[in-house]
Amino acid sequence: MELDEFKKGWGAVRSDGPAQGGHTREAVDRILARTTSSLGELRDKSDFWSRFSRWNAALLVLLPVGYLGWQYQRGLGGGTLAVKLLLAASLVGFALFSGWSYRRQAEIFSENTDASSREALRRILAAFKKYYRVTNAVFLVVSPVAFYAVFEVPGFGLSVAATCLAAAALTGLSFLFRYWYYRAVFFRRIKALEANLRELEEPAGF
Repeated sequence: MELDEFKKGWGAVRSDGPAQGGHTREAVDRILARTTSSLGELRDKSDFWSRFSRWNAALLVLLPVGYLGWQYQRGLGGGTLAVKLLLAASLVGFALFSGWSYRRQAEIFSENTDASSREALRRILAAFKKYYRVTNAVFLVVSPVAFYAVFEVPGFGLSVAATCLAAAALTGLSFLFRYWYYRAVFFRRIKALEANLRELEEPAGF
């Protein structure tokens, strides 16, 4: 769904309904306009990362597989090849999870179109917070393995300790970037949605 169509559809479903919580139709429309704008921006950002993750996933799958195929042709030993295949599989798993996570994020901001404004916002906010916690936990587990594989599969000649240290450092940096990006781009809009929800839940004239 294109962004403009999404904004139009999400807002239209609610604009036709009755006023909520004793608010006037005009007051609800103003809240819905802000909500639709925030959701559209969140959906747009999520769609961008979903598209990016598809290219990233393709690279993470094709590059190690192609490299290992080349190494096999050059006579790479069976035991060494098996270890590298396991590491390559971890990269594939990381790529698949990354792709799913960004698709899921985009879905969160376009679901619940059949619910009332308040209920839709409650569900969206709850789903996003759960998504953020779960994906952080999974990335915390799989990122060190994936970064280790990035160094180990090509065979850069680093010691195990150096490779582990590099993987841990890159994991930390990636989490710092992830937190900074979500704080700068997503959390501000999430707080705006929370404010809209509180406004919808407050009695009129409160």
